Amino acid sequence: MLDVYVSKQLVGVLDQPDPYTFVFNYLPDASSVLPVSLLMPKRTASWVSRELHPVFQISLPEGSLRELIVRNFSKRFERFGDLELLAVIGENMIGRIQVTPHGQALSGLTVHESLASLIKEDTTKLVKHYLGTRLHESGVSGGFMKFLAKSPVSHQEGRPTLALDNWIIKLNGEDHPQIVLVEYFGMMAARTAGLTVPAVHLSEDRKHLLVKRFDLNSEGKRLGFEDMCALLGLPAREKFTGSVERVIKTIGIYCQGGHIKQSYDQFFGQYLLASTIRNGDAHLKNFGLIYDEIKNAALAPTYDMLSMSVYAPQLSNSNDADDGLALNFEGSKRWLTPKTITTLADQCLVSTKRRNAWKTQIVVALIETAKQVVEFVKTYPQDDFVKMAQRMLELWAIGLEALDLEAAKKISDHVALLPASKRPP
Repeated sequence: MLDVYVSKQLVGVLDQPDPYTFVFNYLPDASSVLPVSLLMPKRTASWVSRELHPVFQISLPEGSLRELIVRNFSKRFERFGDLELLAVIGENMIGRIQVTPHGQALSGLTVHESLASLIKEDTTKLVKHYLGTRLHESGVSGGFMKFLAKSPVSHQEGRPTLALDNWIIKLNGEDHPQIVLVEYFGMMAARTAGLTVPAVHLSEDRKHLLVKRFDLNSEGKRLGFEDMCALLGLPAREKFTGSVERVIKTIGIYCQGGHIKQSYDQFFGQYLLASTIRNGDAHLKNFGLIYDEIKNAALAPTYDMLSMSVYAPQLSNSNDADDGLALNFEGSKRWLTPKTITTLADQCLVSTKRRNAWKTQIVVALIETAKQVVEFVKTYPQDDFVKMAQRMLELWAIGLEALDLEAAKKISDHVALLPASKRPP
C-alpha cells in the first residue's frame, strides 16, 4: 500500500489487493484542486483499474534501467511488479505526484554531491554511482538510459559552475551509439525553430546530455504533468498505438483559453519537425500537458526530439529510412507530405500564414544546425560521430523535401563538408 502526495500534500492511498486489481482512494479531506490526474478528479468512489493507473506509470523506468532496479530491489519484496517499482522511485518522479510506503512521510532526500565533476567521468562510473546506491532516484521513463539528479550550486576557483539542480541525465546506450549527440542537435534544431525547449547542456566528454526538468516553475515548485498515454487512459506499453487526431482532441479537451491556441500551434510545430528530421520515436509518452492548476493546462515543452531513424535500416529503393511516424495520422504512419502537413495544420487550427511561418522556421533552423554539426565534427574529429552525423543530415535533407527543395539541397551540401577521411565508404 502506498500513500500518494500531490504538491507535497497527502491526497490518497494506492493499493493492489490482488495481481489484477489496483485501487486508488482519495482521502476525505483531500483538496479537489489537487487531483492525481485530469482523468481522475476527487470522488468518494474508488478508482479501480486492472493494471496500474496510467498516471502512475508516467515516470516508471523502462528498458535497461528498469532491469537494473528490479535486479537490485526485487529481493526486498515478496513480489516485484509496477506497484513495487513505483514504491522504489516514487519520491523522485516527473510531475507533482510523489508516493511513499503507507504511513511513511516524504523524506525530502536529494543527491548532495555535485555532478559538475561526475559528468566528466565515463559512462560506466556515472551509471555505477547513480544506479548503484541511488536507483530510487531514477524516476524518469524511457527506453534509453536516463535518470533524475539533483545537486546544489558548486564553485570551482571562485567561479560558479552549472547549477545541476533537478536535471534529467541521458546517456549513450550500446544499441544506440552517439544518441546523446543525436538528441543534442535535435533539441538544438527545435529551439532554433521556435519551439519551447528546456535548457540543454552537453557534458565536456560529449557522452552525457543534461536536460533541465520542465515540471518545475521558477520557484522550484512541482507542476502537474501527464503524458498522452495517461491522458488517454492507456498503459505505457501502448505508447505507439495512438493517433495524432486523438492527441489533438485531448489538447482541445484539457487546454482552455489562451493555452489552447498556443498548445495547438506548438504541437503542429513539434510534429512537423519530428517528421522532417525523421523522429520515428515521437510516441504518446513524448507529448504531454503541464499545469499548475487544472484550468491552466498547456502543452509541455519539447523534451525528446531526435532523429531516431538514424538507427533504422535504409530503404532498398531510396536513401530514406525504413521507418515511419510513431503515431497514426489519417490512418497512416507515413512521414508527412505537403498534403498531410496542410491537413495537420487545419486540424490544429493553424492558419496558412502560420503554417508557412513554421515551415520557414524549421528550414532556417535545420540549415543553421547543420552548419553547427559540421563544425562540431571538425572540432572533435576523434569522436566516432561522423558516420552518424552524415546519416542524420541525409535524413534531414530527405525530410526537408516536403518543405523546401532548395533547403534540402543545402543540407545535402553540408554532408559533403564532413571530413572526408572520417566518412564511411
